[in-house]
Amino acid sequence: MAHRLVAILVPFVLLALVGVGVGGPSTLPDLVWQDQEGRVLQLASLRGRVVVIVYGGRAGMEEHSAWGKRLDAELRQRGIYRTEDPETGRPVRILAVAEMGRIPEAFQPIIRAAIRPGVEKGYSLWLDWDDRMKQLFGGHDPHSTVLVADREGTVRLVVGGPPTGAPLGAVLDLLRQVVP
Repeated sequence: MAHRLVAILVPFVLLALVGVGVGGPSTLPDLVWQDQEGRVLQLASLRGRVVVIVYGGRAGMEEHSAWGKRLDAELRQRGIYRTEDPETGRPVRILAVAEMGRIPEAFQPIIRAAIRPGVEKGYSLWLDWDDRMKQLFGGHDPHSTVLVADREGTVRLVVGGPPTGAPLGAVLDLLRQVVP
């Protein structure tokens, strides 16, 4: 009897520990961001591809970057895409999004210029000036929050923590399902 109860409760406890679930909208909102170079991305333009968004506060940039690199390496190792494949042709798009803490518009160009040298060449850091991702889906400060949406834009997972253990396992398991 006790074994049966444990078998029923363990999945729910694990979900609670890693923060799995969706507290916000069930589909990706139609947000528009600019990166450190001023390029514009509209989330709606990514329909038809799996989207992974790693977001969080500015203090956790190293952890956010580690998530992106770990997921990119996993997808390349599985043969989902190659390093030389253009982002526009990849079936999965990994986005790094920085919560900017509601910096007034007049100061945004200054902040963008200050951020630019710290972003690796060839990468975009999408700037969420209004912290919309955190408002919509929650945050896990000081850790990263990772959201995975399928090809239809349905949010399938929101998890917080470092790119190790249960959070990483939950994201990788889901990616194996939605990107065979």
